[in-house]
Amino acid sequence: MWEKFCIIRKESAGYGKKWSPVRLKVSRLIAIWKSDIMAKGLKKIGEDMKKKQKSIKINLIMNTIKTLMSLIFPLITFPYASRILGATGIGRVNYASSIVSYFSMFAALGISTYAVREGARIRDDKEKFSKFSREMLNINLCTTFIAYCALAVFLALPILGNYKKLLVISSLSIIFTTIGTEWIFTIKEEYAYITKRAILFQIISLILLFVLVKNKNDYYWYAALTVISSGGSAFFNLWHSRKIVDWKQKKERLEYRKHLKPILMIFGTSVASSIYMTMDTTMLGAFRGDKATGVYTAAVKINTIVSTLIGTISATILPRVSYYLGNNLKKEYEKLMKESVDILFMIAIPAAIGMICTSDILILIFSGKEFLTGSMAAKILSAKVVVGAINRVLAYQICIPHKKDKEVLISTIGGAVFNLIANALLIPMFGVTGASVATLFSEIIVFVILTYYARKIFNTKMLYTRVMVYFVASVWFFAGRFVMNMITNSVFITLVGTVAGCCLGYFIILTIIRDPYLKQFETQFFNKIKKIRAR
Repeated sequence: MWEKFCIIRKESAGYGKKWSPVRLKVSRLIAIWKSDIMAKGLKKIGEDMKKKQKSIKINLIMNTIKTLMSLIFPLITFPYASRILGATGIGRVNYASSIVSYFSMFAALGISTYAVREGARIRDDKEKFSKFSREMLNINLCTTFIAYCALAVFLALPILGNYKKLLVISSLSIIFTTIGTEWIFTIKEEYAYITKRAILFQIISLILLFVLVKNKNDYYWYAALTVISSGGSAFFNLWHSRKIVDWKQKKERLEYRKHLKPILMIFGTSVASSIYMTMDTTMLGAFRGDKATGVYTAAVKINTIVSTLIGTISATILPRVSYYLGNNLKKEYEKLMKESVDILFMIAIPAAIGMICTSDILILIFSGKEFLTGSMAAKILSAKVVVGAINRVLAYQICIPHKKDKEVLISTIGGAVFNLIANALLIPMFGVTGASVATLFSEIIVFVILTYYARKIFNTKMLYTRVMVYFVASVWFFAGRFVMNMITNSVFITLVGTVAGCCLGYFIILTIIRDPYLKQFETQFFNKIKKIRAR
């Protein structure tokens, strides 16, 4: 064997003499030693990269807490504010806020989503990341300046009357959002910092609400308080960002042009999505009037709360997905995709079935008997929770990280066009129920188009392997609701009993079938308990 190696080495190298076996052995040992050092070095680099990565589970928990607080906070503040300011005062503030939201949308211009996608790829290189951050902030400052110029022209219109002061106060949120550069902390996955800061300023705003809003004329203070949270967060972010980004202008040339096309593409998707999401309510009001709109709004609110919470999964994972793709970590990306989608279905499917079972009770408790006619719409929209969740995965975890912005825009426009036609046909005949059917099928159209594009770059079939498992584990919820109806006539007891029974039963079924994700969670939970006891 060694002789063959010597001859091959001699012939290939062109040497006139045979190498001595001793020399070959030494050469081989040196080669093995070098390869061993390289392997250890690569292993160490891999371990260092893992150490640098924050836990996705912790990120998800923190982001969910932040989202929950953003949903709960208005439920605490609104009843107090509405009683003090009355319908007129609240209406004035909300009207001004809705107008400013259009200028905010232009100022944002899809920069945040683009920055997270591209910035996550280079976040480990401080010099490149600092340069990129300066480019993004400068572009955002330009769009903000243009938005304020447009607002100044708008404020000159005589029809605004007494709303000008409110518009100016509300518009401060535009500049605060820009200089706040929240996307930097999303890229770096600083969800613990983001959540703590958000809760801090929500508490401050709540205290100031009780101190400053005392009578019907204090609606200016109420408008200001809605801005204080974003203002405080912006200054905190600016101070904290100095540890992450070198903001000092250097001699290097900043590049802007290459960013504009993808930013505008994402902005187009945002605009199309905004129109698409409000089209059903707008057309329902035009065809069926205010009462139908009010009933439909009650049905949509239940769906929106659950969808927002489930949407935190895709929002949390986007920076890590972009990081893996930017660093050619394909196996890690595929594993993350599979696990995240499985967990998404594990939550979304039982949530959707649970909403179908309890939507009538939820509407009755939170909105009243007058809105019960919207219970069928709420049941139909419950299915949208699952379809909408997977659409966010296809768009924000597959297409956008792979720079398929145009394809996401096409799918959103396709859904919007279908929604327009379907609403025009179904609302005159079926009213609120027709609007919900149109919205659900619009989501399905978006799903079909996104799947067509996504499967070209990713094996989407692997994402749906556990759908039937979670469906079968939760489809019996209907029987649970039926049993509770037989036991009691109390609406509240029926709701609590159905939710508690279904959650417990679902947990038991997953335990029996040894669901890998539940088992993993249980193992980690008990390990932490053991560590706490050991202390």
